[in-house]
Amino acid sequence: MTGIYASATPGDVEAGYAAAAGAQPEWSETTAIQRSDFLRSAADLLESRVHDAALTITADMGKAIRDARAEVLRSVAILRYYAGEILQPSGETYPSADPHTMLMTVEEPLGVVCAITPWNFPFALPAWKIAAAIGFGNAVVWKPAEPACGSAVFLTRILAEAGLPAGVLNLVTGSGRKLSAALTGNARLAALTFTGSGVVGSRLRQAVADRNVKVQLELGGKNPSIVLADADVEDAALQIVKSAMLHTGQRCTATSRVYVDRAVAPRLRELLVKYADALVVGDPYDEATDIGPLASVEQRDTVAGYLRLARDENAEFLTGREFDSDTCYIAPTVLAGVSEASRLVREEVFGPVVTVQEVDGFDGALKAANDTDYGLSSGVFTRDIATAMTFIRRTQSGLVHVNRETSSVEPHVPFGGLKGSSSMSREQGKAARTFFTTTKTAYVRWT
Repeated sequence: MTGIYASATPGDVEAGYAAAAGAQPEWSETTAIQRSDFLRSAADLLESRVHDAALTITADMGKAIRDARAEVLRSVAILRYYAGEILQPSGETYPSADPHTMLMTVEEPLGVVCAITPWNFPFALPAWKIAAAIGFGNAVVWKPAEPACGSAVFLTRILAEAGLPAGVLNLVTGSGRKLSAALTGNARLAALTFTGSGVVGSRLRQAVADRNVKVQLELGGKNPSIVLADADVEDAALQIVKSAMLHTGQRCTATSRVYVDRAVAPRLRELLVKYADALVVGDPYDEATDIGPLASVEQRDTVAGYLRLARDENAEFLTGREFDSDTCYIAPTVLAGVSEASRLVREEVFGPVVTVQEVDGFDGALKAANDTDYGLSSGVFTRDIATAMTFIRRTQSGLVHVNRETSSVEPHVPFGGLKGSSSMSREQGKAARTFFTTTKTAYVRWT
């Protein structure tokens, strides 16, 4: 992160909630057309500043400039999507037993929403929360992760310049630990949307459990990909390496476990090494770079700890190496010979590290893939449509990919996981309307 940013106090959080509560009623009275026009203007403005926005992301967390630029353009697409989504039909009508009564539902905004976002996608993740929240008429208090402050300030200025009224979005930067109680304890809070670690998410959920606060939590993953004997093994290897290694592996949907049929395991291992070794690790501002540094010293120490664990457990480094230096650069690492009980298989590493394990057929692979506390994303590589459909039904994850990397998502479809990966609510697409609005049922009688 570069620059100096405000370290908010609980008093600043209170001021943000007060401003949001003051601005929200008038904002909710604007028409959906007006809010749509605003989001479209914000998208156009952000698109015109892609270069500067991408540089800000790279400065914040070391993301390779090509990936940073792609994230900004993804954020533009998200803003445009919600500019259209909020214009879709709203509410329903029902027949009544009384011929002189009409029954209908009306959607209304919740009020004040708290959005807490991580550092790994400092534009796209806030965009899909904030665009939906304000698009459906809510006001927002936004707490970004500390390493993402530069990106948060940039995006907030874009929204303000596009015409968002004062008080509708309130940015508070600083320590999440110090501000947590103020963020969750405010009486004006109507809904909380959070993406981050399971430990923090659980604590936030408990903080609002005894109040009537809507909660949406996305909490990470330990995502498996299965490669069966009939798969296009070369394509599978390329998809897996892209998912596991790009963005420095710092994606909650990144592939981190591979289960491959023994019949094609040698070929897959060979290809994983080929594609992983071909990735360019280096200066994130260089257009030729595929993988920049990890986002922070803390994240470097976390990933380095897992690599040392791999050494201590005698894992086979197919590519990559043990990590002992002070740099935040880590080579793409493919590990074999790892026990299913190892923390390398059980815990989210959040770095460019993937384990490869051999299995006997589909049933063994599926059992191993589902043996996790997480359930965000999973994938299978096969040419057999019956096997693919069976996998879709039986995999224990909220996102399912067939012959695709586990980390690709689109903004117009629901996003979310099962088990420890989610609060079971969904983000994006029409699911965002469900979360960020409430429904009234109206009985209208005439005589």
